[in-house]
Amino acid sequence: MTPDPFAALVALLARLEDELPYVTIEELCAHWQPPEDAAACRALVEACIADRRLFTDRRERLDPETGAVVPVRLVRLNRRHPAVAALLRE
Repeated sequence: MTPDPFAALVALLARLEDELPYVTIEELCAHWQPPEDAAACRALVEACIADRRLFTDRRERLDPETGAVVPVRLVRLNRRHPAVAALLRE
């Protein structure tokens, strides 16, 4: 039986939210397993944003090496969404 990709996404993002000050889509999909499915991770994230299971925010990050300001897109769980809340209770 194949694991539910949404359940895997919720578990991964919940862990990263606890470990990091914020999570970008790139960071989230870099931790996706298997790594070769990073494109599938991005597609799932976009679908979850569209139906409000995930929240997104655009910010800017300072690159300390170059001094350049680069745009980043943050993502976090919508813990009040019924589908997310059910998985977090398990």
